[in-house]
Amino acid sequence: MEKTKQSSLNKIRLLYFFFRFSTGSLIPFMPLFMSSCGFTHEEIGRLQAIRPIVTMVSAPFWGALSDRTGKKKLILISTFVISAICRLSCAFSKDDMQHFAVALCLTSVFYAAVTCLLDSIVVSSLNSKERLNFGKLRLWGELGNGISSTLMMSVCSNEAYGFEHLFVVHGITAAVAVVFMILCTPSNQYNQNQAKQMTKANGSCNNDTIDWRRSLLDVFTNAEIASILGAVAVTGCSISVLENFSYINIKSLYKAHGQENVLGQEISMYRVFHTCGGMLTWYYSGTWQKKLGPNGVIIASLCCVPLIFFLYAGVGDGLDVRTKIGFAMAEATRSAIFAAMWSSATIRVNMICPPHMTAVLQAIMDGATEALAQL
Repeated sequence: MEKTKQSSLNKIRLLYFFFRFSTGSLIPFMPLFMSSCGFTHEEIGRLQAIRPIVTMVSAPFWGALSDRTGKKKLILISTFVISAICRLSCAFSKDDMQHFAVALCLTSVFYAAVTCLLDSIVVSSLNSKERLNFGKLRLWGELGNGISSTLMMSVCSNEAYGFEHLFVVHGITAAVAVVFMILCTPSNQYNQNQAKQMTKANGSCNNDTIDWRRSLLDVFTNAEIASILGAVAVTGCSISVLENFSYINIKSLYKAHGQENVLGQEISMYRVFHTCGGMLTWYYSGTWQKKLGPNGVIIASLCCVPLIFFLYAGVGDGLDVRTKIGFAMAEATRSAIFAAMWSSATIRVNMICPPHMTAVLQAIMDGATEALAQL
């Protein structure tokens, strides 16, 4: 495979930045928006359950469809645009829970395709050496997410602004992300040609002669692939459960000490540590994989998960410097471990699975992680 031009890599960096900036500007704040709409805790819980359930079902479908048709770019852009429109429509459904639930459901159906397809397309477009530096491209997404979530947390905490500003920012940055999707992702024809070439190299003639049932059976009976999927799911689930309980704990601490007025600023600070931990790991992930191999990094990441439990457990009951440093370190470690796991798993899955199954495997990995993490 040819070396990717530097200009193309820069476009991919900007694509990840604006894509994650757009999602980070609104998705993390949807529960707060639901609460501002007057929904009860029970209703918010039911609405929040929509995304993981729908993602778990929808993501493999989109992955299989893109692998089968080869039209990954078309599906990526179409689903992202439709999901953004559906998410923006939630702003007009805040007075009706049923309409809100329908909007969330449609958003989740189409958004389920986006992250897995984007990662699959980018990794597949890189040669074997460049794939080890996939993390250095992906870290720009972490940067975009960190900046947007930090800024939007400040907006949410400022009485002069409302949630409508978050929807505006999301719409604008999503449009910019679409432009970069058009500019820097390979064409549908390129994806189809690459799939045909790699399939022929593996012994099949063309897309029509592929035994899809046999391919699925071979993939899911592959011990290494099954182990990778399990490791990613366990890590993602553990980290997300910890995140939910830790933020509940930190909010309770600030409320108990009468410092709710600075909670937004403090959480923004913790998000900065979270972003820094992820960015550092994405940057050095290629170096670690050269030394340990993707599987070595996956095993090391899995072994480090208990460390996050100990760090969160060590957070005190007060609001002194020790408590804040402990929580910041736990946030950075949580982000770093998942980034190491995800980058290595993405690269390894693309290396060992059949070329006509890369998107569906990425989708299954993403869908399972999303579902287990939020249910």
